[in-house]
Amino acid sequence: MGDFTFGSSREVLPLCRKHDEDRDMCCEDCKTIFCVTCGQTEHKDHNWGSIKKISSEKSKDIPKISQAIRTCVREITDSLSFVSQMEYEQEKRHSGQIRQLVKQQDDVVNEVFKLTNANIEKSKGIYSRCQQRLATLKTNLSNFKQDLLDKAQYLDTHFNFMTGFQLMETKNDAEALMIEVNNIDLTAYGHLPCFFKGKMDYAALKTMYGTLMDPEIIKVSRIANFKNFSNTIVSIHAVSSDLAWIHGWDCSAYLLNTGGVIRNTIEMNSVSNDFVVVNDGIHIFTDFENDEVKMMDENGKISVLVSTKPLTPIGIAKSLEGDLFVALVDDYSFRLNTKSKRLIKLMSTDGEEMKTIEFDKDGTTKLFTKPHRVFQNYNSDICVIDQTGQSSGVLRVLSSEGTAKFEYRGNYVRKRFDPRGLVCDRNCNIIVSDCLHSFIHMLSPFGEFIRYLVTKQEAFDAPYSVDLFNTSLWVGGKNGDISVYRYISDPSD
Repeated sequence: MGDFTFGSSREVLPLCRKHDEDRDMCCEDCKTIFCVTCGQTEHKDHNWGSIKKISSEKSKDIPKISQAIRTCVREITDSLSFVSQMEYEQEKRHSGQIRQLVKQQDDVVNEVFKLTNANIEKSKGIYSRCQQRLATLKTNLSNFKQDLLDKAQYLDTHFNFMTGFQLMETKNDAEALMIEVNNIDLTAYGHLPCFFKGKMDYAALKTMYGTLMDPEIIKVSRIANFKNFSNTIVSIHAVSSDLAWIHGWDCSAYLLNTGGVIRNTIEMNSVSNDFVVVNDGIHIFTDFENDEVKMMDENGKISVLVSTKPLTPIGIAKSLEGDLFVALVDDYSFRLNTKSKRLIKLMSTDGEEMKTIEFDKDGTTKLFTKPHRVFQNYNSDICVIDQTGQSSGVLRVLSSEGTAKFEYRGNYVRKRFDPRGLVCDRNCNIIVSDCLHSFIHMLSPFGEFIRYLVTKQEAFDAPYSVDLFNTSLWVGGKNGDISVYRYISDPSD
């Protein structure tokens, strides 16, 4: 800012270095202050005018500006809470991993001593790097917070005798700070390393020891984004790296490539809530309107595989053996009573029932409120998205026998978790989309949060369905959007 005499009615304006004229003009587009000659040349096509006129027009907005600053300060406060919680979680994870590593060392012969130390040092390096980044972020956020509070106080206390130049420059500075705050990507800092514990096998000691995974080796980049539909992409199933079938609410099935080109369309005349593609391109889907599981061949001919009355089928998935898991409910409410039926059935592709999963091992505790999606992980665990409210839910993971192993209610960033899409990668990591907050969570096979897969720059609005084929991660949105990401979880890919 220039030299001013506060409280004086006379403005002392700094001179333009280029033209030696008073800097008494302001550009609304560029948020800069300059002389009239600069305006007539460099800003001639912009929205600019005299500071006196513009500041007079903007002075009535001071309460809004002050309020916007304070709103931004509150957001920074929330972000600082986020950072503090991440510091705690990283410390807890780091300490827990060290204990795991040392315990593994105690179970193995002395030959693994060097390998143990190497992994400990790797963990310390990851922790040190993450803590340093968080400390820098915390300092920057605190500085932004104080700067904005100072500007808000300055506006509140000097409003009556501020010059137009002071007003516009303070306003522009505050807006520039708020833009910087808004551009901070907190998801880039929400990484937690994860140690993958292995079983003792001296024939392959290094492999069996386990791997301390650095979450930053996981690379996810968007390779396609398009919107061909206006309704929800209810379910998506990739059949190759560049082709996927989708089902929506319009009673049709579409085969698309990564360019968004529709390669095939089949009129189903049935509302599909979820589906899988099995041998010979046959779609097996849940028709919740008629309480049936149906089959559709490549020509669109539909037949009923099995009636599920009086239960309604919602989610469906293939088992590792090629059979089907079907999620079933007796109604759509989230209130349970002793007569409520909320369960998973294992059945053959011929419709023969093989197993029912409804209660925990005590035989009385109901496992589910409203099972929505199901996926069998490659370690044989059965992963189930269980909706507990209209926009809330929990990921429940069961053993292959159907007993509860663990549950995931979202990371510490948000209090409410709205899981909708579910898939697992070849390393048995679990990928689940949070439709409410537009996050895609990556978990270890043991339910530990590892990271968010999609950054702020490539955020996907309301991700409702996901599928993975090799390194192609397909995501379908509640608003009809589809994105395809290159998903690399192994540096050798």
